[in-house]
Amino acid sequence: MAGLQKEVWVAGIQENPIPNNSFVFASTDKSEYVENNKLHLAEAGLEPGVHEDYFAGNEDDLPLATIEDIPNEVLLKTYSTERTRHRKLQEIELSYNKRQSVLERHKKALAKNIGLRAAHSWSPAQNNTFNKIALVGSGSIIDTIIDMEAFYNGLDMFENLNICLTASHMAKIKKEDAKLHKEILNTNVMYGFKVFRYNKNAIYTSAGVKKPFGSVLEAGDKMCSFTWCSDETFRCLGDTEVYETLATAATQADEISFAQRALVGNIRATNPKYLGAILD
Repeated sequence: MAGLQKEVWVAGIQENPIPNNSFVFASTDKSEYVENNKLHLAEAGLEPGVHEDYFAGNEDDLPLATIEDIPNEVLLKTYSTERTRHRKLQEIELSYNKRQSVLERHKKALAKNIGLRAAHSWSPAQNNTFNKIALVGSGSIIDTIIDMEAFYNGLDMFENLNICLTASHMAKIKKEDAKLHKEILNTNVMYGFKVFRYNKNAIYTSAGVKKPFGSVLEAGDKMCSFTWCSDETFRCLGDTEVYETLATAATQADEISFAQRALVGNIRATNPKYLGAILD
């Protein structure tokens, strides 16, 4: 055999590259809009105004509203796994179980990377009319979540709402209301939110300022739980490539790595809306 059958390895990566139980799935799949690893997004323009009985005693033309969508073309990022070294990759390729074992390591690494980026992207950068950063402080975590629900409802948003809770916030819920905690574990729903759990969420300073992606917790920092609307966030996948080096003299082994084109973000890229963060 001259090399690996790359389509076999690519198919393995592309099969469920993001686990179905991942919070990343609580978003809009935009993969069908990807062309040549570019995503074509269009942020909706302003809605036209509505007039009651405009022509009753009025001969003026209706006002003309400018409602053009805002074009937004973005290039998918390339996420590359580090090389892993194996003996006789060509034989591994022919064994489903062994090939799956190799693939799972790379798939998990890619999924974790995409999850980290989604958690950071879907957390608000500021507190304003359409985004909320809520501080629990010495108060109740349950009351804070109820207030977050009220924030969305006040914007007439009642569906496709999600919350991703840290282990610390789940523990606080359990201490405040063990019965509610049990219901959350059984139903994955609370106060209008579909519940996910994750512990690599965005980090904020003690002043409530969101830190850059990749930051580490420092004294006084807070890791958020975050809320978002599936209709306002997106995920998409592009090309998958596999790279192999067979039988090198230096290692007397084979090496393999993968590159996945992907992107997660907010549909209103220039002005994200309907994001929430809960801080201790």
